[in-house]
Amino acid sequence: MLFNSFSFGLFLLIVLLGNIALRPLQLTNLWLFCCSIFFYGFVDWRLLTLILLCAADGYFVGLLITRYARYARLLIRVGIALPLVVLCLFKYFNFFVQEFGLLSELIGLGRPELALSLALPIGVSFYTFQTISYLVDVYRGCLSAERNVIDFGLFITFFPQLVAGPIERGDNLLAQIKQRQNPTGEDLLAGLYLLAQGYAKKLLVADNIKPTVDIIFGLQDPSGPLIFVATLGFALQIYCDFSGYSDIARGIARILGFRLLLNFSRPYWSCDPASFWSRWHITLSSWFRDYVYIPLGGNRLAPARTYVNLMATMTLSGLWHGASVNFVLWGGFHGLVLVFHRALRSVRPSPRPRLIGWAATMSTVLFGWLIFRVTDGVELRGAISALLTDFRYGGLAVIMLGSIAPFILALFAIDYAESKLVSADGNELSPTWHVTPVILVLTSFTILFGADSSGAFIYFQF
Repeated sequence: MLFNSFSFGLFLLIVLLGNIALRPLQLTNLWLFCCSIFFYGFVDWRLLTLILLCAADGYFVGLLITRYARYARLLIRVGIALPLVVLCLFKYFNFFVQEFGLLSELIGLGRPELALSLALPIGVSFYTFQTISYLVDVYRGCLSAERNVIDFGLFITFFPQLVAGPIERGDNLLAQIKQRQNPTGEDLLAGLYLLAQGYAKKLLVADNIKPTVDIIFGLQDPSGPLIFVATLGFALQIYCDFSGYSDIARGIARILGFRLLLNFSRPYWSCDPASFWSRWHITLSSWFRDYVYIPLGGNRLAPARTYVNLMATMTLSGLWHGASVNFVLWGGFHGLVLVFHRALRSVRPSPRPRLIGWAATMSTVLFGWLIFRVTDGVELRGAISALLTDFRYGGLAVIMLGSIAPFILALFAIDYAESKLVSADGNELSPTWHVTPVILVLTSFTILFGADSSGAFIYFQF
């Protein structure tokens, strides 16, 4: 059930009416839990098995860790094993078997005939990580184990952020589920603004740029200028598609009385790589920081160990995006960029001029998006070679760039308005008379110029 579909609009209307009619907190939580279960099982009810299994694992193991503290180390290992097995089995099993088969064949041992025909469950990368973070926080004593099974079930299955995040934490979403207040007029205004912004990013920008990107990357032998335009377009497309989803999710949640975590904060305004990763997919970056990078030692050890920790964390972050070598390369590439940036900063602590820093950062980010988008290794090598040596079709590239230029300007206007109207944490808005005209303009432009598309969001595949 896509956010940009008629069926979801009808579903959301029913959810909102039920949320208004059912006043006691436990009844509204039960209602939202049932709605979330229906939302996730709408396409295929069999998908519910895995998410409910992860929810049960998190609920019972969390209680056991609290009750049997002396066995906490064993329990946490058992608890996080289940979501990791689910994630690895459905997302990575065939990938690792294939890569092992290539290595085995290379050394003359033959290729094993082993594969599983398993479809990737939607949202599995998100709800497994949410379950793991909850268990680790309970184990660390940062969070009390939740005893109400409905409240915990809603925490894992909450439908706005279920499919593609933000990846929530217990101290934010679960705490609000326990103590939620009725939505206020401010919540309604903030929710409408986020909805207008999210749909504008998705339908007005991302879906209008997508055809140009797909056409160029689908060419038999694209030239360097064309690849540059396609990569720039894809950078805008994936940002508006993903952050648009996050905005819509946060907007729906806000209307229901919840404040989800901020997931994007104008990442393409960043002037250094570290800043970019503090603004892009914030909940995933902070998850890897808290549950991978810091446990590995973070930056508390020798510089060489810090660099290893950075590389390991970013490579795993790349692998999180999918079972493909290009995602691993993408994560490793950004790990190298962060290592270089940290080493350079230790030698030359004074910052570079902002314009130079921004240009250098965006150059590396764009190159990373090329690695991310081109999944075939041979095609990727050809694309990189063309960027450096093939300068044909410059005039055509200018025309193609011109076709997406209005949407680049639209994105800049959307981000600029957000920078002026919304607080740094994404929760507080300027006065109504500032925000209302922006909502009307965004909505009008989306209706008039938005793509006639009901395409899925890119991060549904992750």
